[in-house]
Amino acid sequence: MRFLIDECLSPSLVGLAHQNGHDASHVGHLGLGRTPDHLLMPVIIGGDYSFVTNNRRDFLRLYRSVNLHAGLLIILPAAVRAEQLTLFGRAIDAIAAHGGDLTCELLEVDATGAVSISPFPPMPQP
Repeated sequence: MRFLIDECLSPSLVGLAHQNGHDASHVGHLGLGRTPDHLLMPVIIGGDYSFVTNNRRDFLRLYRSVNLHAGLLIILPAAVRAEQLTLFGRAIDAIAAHGGDLTCELLEVDATGAVSISPFPPMPQP
């Protein structure tokens, strides 16, 4: 997978992704720090990134209008670096158990380390 880590999360998550065989970059390393969220979307989608953030509200709203994406990972709550690493590690393990692909899916990991994966945007109900 190819992750893009949001500026609200530690750059150390990039190293954890690399240790687990994934490509990863941090928004700050790409010179995109302080870029408004809506302006990050073309970079995320165009770069085929699975985006990792803890900015749940804004990115759920932005992703609702995207038909095809490489996945949205939300780490809740805002946490210190060590906890972010633990929670992102849980997410990486869950992705592997899920077949290694999050296309058009939302992965959320909460403070307890519980992971949920669901289609996103949600499928319309008949």
